[in-house]
Amino acid sequence: MAIRSDSYSSTAEVVAVSRHLLRGQTTFNSTTAPTGTEVIKFIDRASGALNVALRVRGLTTPVTNTTSELDLDNWVTGKAAEFVELTLRGAGSREKEGTSRFKFLSGLAKDAKAFVEMNSLGWIRLGVTEANRMSDGLAFTGATVQKDRADPDDTTLEQPMFKRGKFDA
Repeated sequence: MAIRSDSYSSTAEVVAVSRHLLRGQTTFNSTTAPTGTEVIKFIDRASGALNVALRVRGLTTPVTNTTSELDLDNWVTGKAAEFVELTLRGAGSREKEGTSRFKFLSGLAKDAKAFVEMNSLGWIRLGVTEANRMSDGLAFTGATVQKDRADPDDTTLEQPMFKRGKFDA
């Protein structure tokens, strides 16, 4: 199984930060816990959450700007390594709801959103493109002073309920 083309990080990057869990193996494979296939799914899941958060912010995905991609790779590597550590026997077994295991599994999307909000301006300034700007759809709909409008007496159009200065002496 291969990592999705819109995912960030790699199994080699996850190995680099979780080598102590491989018990003598050089990489995740069919005999390790978790397996190589499971680690790929962890990477894809974290990348998926990140891509959704990026699109909510209006950024083009996948991000191909090399500097920004390093930042995204780092985030996904960290999340995938957390997934790996959660597979350990007893990891979090004495914890209650609301602590690390439960919080991680239920908070992946929230973490991705916070990460994107914190860094999106920097990524945009580095050259990541915005597919949809946050201001798209906004338009000035106010009119100038009532007396300057071309339609101040057109009853077929919505007219202001009150005029400014109506009570001025």
